[in-house]
Amino acid sequence: MASKPTIGFAGLGAMGGGMAINLVKNGFTVYGFDVYQPLVDKFVEAGGKPAKTPKEAASQVDFFVSMVANGAQNAGLLFEGDDAVIHGLGKGKTFILCSTTPTTFPHEIRQRLDEAGRSDVKFLDCPVSGGTIRAANGTLSIFSSGPDADLDAAKDVLECMSGNLYRMGGISDGTKTKTIHQLLAATNIISASEAMGLAATVGLNTQSVMEHVNQSDAASFMFENRAPHMIKDDWSALSALGIILKDTTIVTDAAREAQFPAALANTAHYTYLQGVHAGLLKEDDAKLVQLYIPKSQGDLVSQMSKADVNMSASHKVSRDTIVDLLSGIHLAASIEGMAFCKALGQDRKIMYEIISKAAGWNAMFTKCMPAMLEKDSWSLEDCTEAAEVGKKLSEAVEKCRVIQFPCPMASAALVQYGFAALAGKTIENQGRGGRRLLLALLVFMVTMIKEFTVEFGMAVEGLDYTE
Repeated sequence: MASKPTIGFAGLGAMGGGMAINLVKNGFTVYGFDVYQPLVDKFVEAGGKPAKTPKEAASQVDFFVSMVANGAQNAGLLFEGDDAVIHGLGKGKTFILCSTTPTTFPHEIRQRLDEAGRSDVKFLDCPVSGGTIRAANGTLSIFSSGPDADLDAAKDVLECMSGNLYRMGGISDGTKTKTIHQLLAATNIISASEAMGLAATVGLNTQSVMEHVNQSDAASFMFENRAPHMIKDDWSALSALGIILKDTTIVTDAAREAQFPAALANTAHYTYLQGVHAGLLKEDDAKLVQLYIPKSQGDLVSQMSKADVNMSASHKVSRDTIVDLLSGIHLAASIEGMAFCKALGQDRKIMYEIISKAAGWNAMFTKCMPAMLEKDSWSLEDCTEAAEVGKKLSEAVEKCRVIQFPCPMASAALVQYGFAALAGKTIENQGRGGRRLLLALLVFMVTMIKEFTVEFGMAVEGLDYTE
C-alpha cells in the first residue's frame, strides 16, 4: 500500500462510489467526500477513509478524482469557499476530472486554476463511460486527455479504474470524445423504450421480443441493459433520467455551437424532457417506456412477458418489425454520431474503436461504419445498407401510424432517410424502392401535420390532408 499514491475522491454516488471502492479494493488509500452522508458511510464500510470537506479530502493526497454530477458542482468543489479543493491540494498534485461536462468546461477549469495562482496543479480531463457495474469492477472506458507527462504519472490510478483506457489528446479532447459517445448512448436508451413500448402495446410476448432483438442487427448495449428492467417491472434507479438528460443537453448544446444538425440527438433530448414532464426525472431511465403505454398500465411490458409466445404478429407488428424499427434508428444515429465526431475534429477511427467497446455500441454501428471509414464521408446516402434499412423503417413507422402509436425516434430517423434519398438525385432516378421511401416519407409528414393541427385545435385553410 505504501508504494501506491494516495487518492482523494468526491462524488460517491452510483458510479463514483463504485469507482472509489474499487480503488480501495486494489490497495489505494482513498479519502472520500460526498454531501450525502449515507454514501460516505457505505464507502467507509468498504475500507475507505472519510473526509468532512473537499479540502480535507484533498490535503493528504497525490491525486484528486472528481465524479460529482456536473460542471457547476465541479466548479464549486474546486473553488468555492474556504473548504474548496484548491485550498487543500498540495503543490504539484493532480486533479482528475471524470465527470461529464460541457466541451468548453475543462479549458475554463484550467484557466481558473492559473488565475488563482495554482498553475502548479496538474489538471487531467478524463470522462468515463460504462455504468455502475463496470465502475465497481474497474472496467470503465476512460477518455483521458491532458499533457502526456501528467497522464503518465496518473497511469496507475487511471488503469485501475478502466478496462479500456484511451489517450485522446489535449485538454477537452476527452470531454469531446465522451460527448460524441453520449449521442449514441442517448439515442439508444430512448429507442429501447420506444421499441418495447410498441411490442407491449400490440400484445407481443416482450420476453421473446427482447431475446430476438438481442440476437439481431437491432441489438445494442443499452437495449440489452434496459429491457430487463422493463420486463421485471424493476425501477431501481441504477441510472436516473436526470443523468442522460444532462448528457443530451451537453450534446445538443455542443452541436448547436458547431452548427451541426443533430436531428436524432435533439429528438432524444426532447423526449427526455417529456419524461421530466411526466415526473420521471429521478427515476431509472428505463422507466421512460411508460411514456409509450397507457398511464393506467405502467407494468404492461412486464405483463406481456407472459403473453402467447406463438403469436407471430399483432396489428401487422411482429418481432421483425421491432428489429426494423430499431435498426433504422441505430443506423441513422450511428452516422449522425460519426459526422458529429468529424465536426468536433476528433479522430474517426479511434472513435469507431471506442464506441465498438463502450455503452454506446449497437450492432448496426459495427456492421456498417467500417466500410464508411475510408471515405470519411458521413451521410446516409453514402451508406450501402441505408436504402434497404430505410425502406423497412418506413414500413415500421407506417404500422405505428395506423395504430396511432407515438414513435418520435423512428420518425426522426425516417426523415433523415428521406433527405438522403433526395440528396443529389431526382425522383425519376430513385427507382421503385427510392420512390416508395419518398412517398412513405411524404405521407408520414402530411399525417403528422394533420395530427398536430387536430390535437392543438388549429386549422390551416386550404390544406388538403388527403394522401
